[in-house]
Amino acid sequence: MKSLLSFFLTIYEVTLFIAVCIIFYPIALLIYLFTAPFDKRRTLLHKFSCLWGSMYIWFQPFWKVTWEGRENIKEDQAYVLVSNHQSLLDIIVLYGLFKHFKWVSKSSLLKVPFVGWNMALNDYIIIKRSDAKSQIEMMNKSHRMLKEGNSVMIFAEGTRSNDGSLGTFKRGAFIMAEKADAPVIPIALDNMYKAVKKKSLWIRKTTDMKVKVFPPLYPKDFKNTKEMAAKVQEIIGTQLDEWRSTEK
Repeated sequence: MKSLLSFFLTIYEVTLFIAVCIIFYPIALLIYLFTAPFDKRRTLLHKFSCLWGSMYIWFQPFWKVTWEGRENIKEDQAYVLVSNHQSLLDIIVLYGLFKHFKWVSKSSLLKVPFVGWNMALNDYIIIKRSDAKSQIEMMNKSHRMLKEGNSVMIFAEGTRSNDGSLGTFKRGAFIMAEKADAPVIPIALDNMYKAVKKKSLWIRKTTDMKVKVFPPLYPKDFKNTKEMAAKVQEIIGTQLDEWRSTEK
């Protein structure tokens, strides 16, 4: 019975994904064409993208997202937003922040029809993981985006977890924050891996995905980026442990 439910959920979500893409991408393109001359940061287009991403959560009857701490992200401040990474769902869930930011995203996503095209319109920050030159360009563009008032969203582990466990945080996000003197906001995610596992599009029923946005941390309060990375990892890891202890 569970496998049959997963089959129908997967068919439903894939159909929804395609339908929403076909409807929303032309609107995104029009927003870009009409606003690009005066909206250099793509603020309106990103808000529309937040709506686009959130549609997949709102129209999935078995998915619920519990939010906490969204008020910690102020509109007049640029942050480095640092999250753990469990699933492809993390991306569409984090659009539900409805806050302005630029994704740091792997280049392969640009090849996804509609979604990749919209990423290009939004001027998100693209990286080829195995390319040292691309990594330098990513850091330079992130610095410029922060100085222009855009927050930057990055998955600190660099890859998705297989089972929801927390991996080691890479230092790139924290070097970025230190260089731009930008505060870092830790964001903890959980239960996304139960809905869509790594290297799979198979949808599983889950009732409650959780997101907690923590108050900002400031680079000047840490000796170095290694210490700051360890602190953010500790904050997120402690929150995951707390959530899971209450679920038992």
